[in-house]
Amino acid sequence: MKSVLTTLIGLALLVAIAVPGRAGDEFNYEGERARLHEFLADKHVDVGDEYKKALVFTLARKQYDRARELEPENKKAWKGLGYKQKSGKWVPDELMPDKDGVSGNAYLEALKKPGEKRKEAYDKCAERCRKLVEKAQGAGDLRSARIFAIDLLYYAPEDAAAHKLRGHEREGDNWVPGFAKKWRDEGHKIVEAASFGDEVEGEDEQATLIGAKFNRRQSEWLMARTTHDNPRVKFLHRNGDATIQRALKLLGKEGAPFGGHQYTILALQSGDEYDAMLEKVLKLEGDKLAFAKRLSGHGQSKPYGYFCWSNTDASADDMLCNTVALRVLAHAQSGSSDRAPWVDTGFGYLVTSQVLGTTMVQRYTLKEIGATTADDEVIPEFTKKSGTPELLREVALYNVNFERDIPLEQLVGTETNDMQQAHAAKAFSFMEFIYDQHAEQARKWLKRGGAKTAGERIKALEEDFGKPLAELETAWREWVLANY
Repeated sequence: MKSVLTTLIGLALLVAIAVPGRAGDEFNYEGERARLHEFLADKHVDVGDEYKKALVFTLARKQYDRARELEPENKKAWKGLGYKQKSGKWVPDELMPDKDGVSGNAYLEALKKPGEKRKEAYDKCAERCRKLVEKAQGAGDLRSARIFAIDLLYYAPEDAAAHKLRGHEREGDNWVPGFAKKWRDEGHKIVEAASFGDEVEGEDEQATLIGAKFNRRQSEWLMARTTHDNPRVKFLHRNGDATIQRALKLLGKEGAPFGGHQYTILALQSGDEYDAMLEKVLKLEGDKLAFAKRLSGHGQSKPYGYFCWSNTDASADDMLCNTVALRVLAHAQSGSSDRAPWVDTGFGYLVTSQVLGTTMVQRYTLKEIGATTADDEVIPEFTKKSGTPELLREVALYNVNFERDIPLEQLVGTETNDMQQAHAAKAFSFMEFIYDQHAEQARKWLKRGGAKTAGERIKALEEDFGKPLAELETAWREWVLANY
């Protein structure tokens, strides 16, 4: 009997060793996250206090805000900002100044001690996060490990192990999701193989009207014009041609991209040239002219196309190629284009991010730093370069991680004038999600068009992706948490 019992115990041990731990069996994600955020928040408060003592109030504010992101009711952070509790609410007491109390050489000197404190604190925060990532991995909870790697990368942005855990790969100077690296590599190849077009000789009637000279190159579906020199127009045509090819492939379309028409893009060198196009070619007047002058790009019907001006080639190419992508989308929608602002924003960014590596066009209203609805509102601190897909992913991840993202149901009905950075980031992120996870359904949904009301748009999403909107949105959030 004793030998049988010993044998059974031995078998039980072998089974226990052979079966890996299931996610959540030994790991309390919510509890661990709460304790981690409390620890991190206190470290940020400590650093904020050092900056405050040194009279560097702007950097103190960033630390206190980060503490409140992690732990919204952190008392030390609120008090550091100059608030007190009254009837269960935080109200102003002696508010910390908005402007620094030192400048010049005194400012540089004041940064030294808090800077040392910050480095020491961030190293400790990184180590705490790293241990929690390892603990989650040891418990077999890969989801939690990946989420805690988000916190780790805040304090140690170049931690290769954390990036690889989240499926990131190197793209130039940046770490990007693996799917984004694959798409960008494909974009590079498309650009390299795209056409420079054929040179068009003779005078351009519109160039004569504005007192300029247009260098022109064309192919079957695209005409590129610039007031720059000839090499510039070659590269503009190539980028436009590559954009057409990528947009067609994403939509699963072949043949004429613009309904049998040729599309014309024009890059101008100055605001004066742009104004001349508005006044002498389009002949705009009054309020229409005043409004158009506030912009840097405008459409035209003769020839069918778009023109813009910008201080940089990259910005002009981004604006023109974004517009080209949206024209391809409109013509792919069986003549009944869905002009939903979030769809335009998301698809345009999706294409230019892959072809050019940029998302510069602001099809949304950008709040200025400090322009908040209330003095006690947390101001997020984003580190990625403006006009890049990396920044949009950073914004989307921040909003999901801190449960601040705009509900998809609300995004679907958002009008152009109400679009802000958070809307744009989610629109772009959603497009990346559906093309990474549901490419065939994405093509079908984008090509259907014709859905004008928010209710119709929601119904189309649910029909084409085969699941309720809430379920689709939950899947998107999980994807962002795992990949961005």
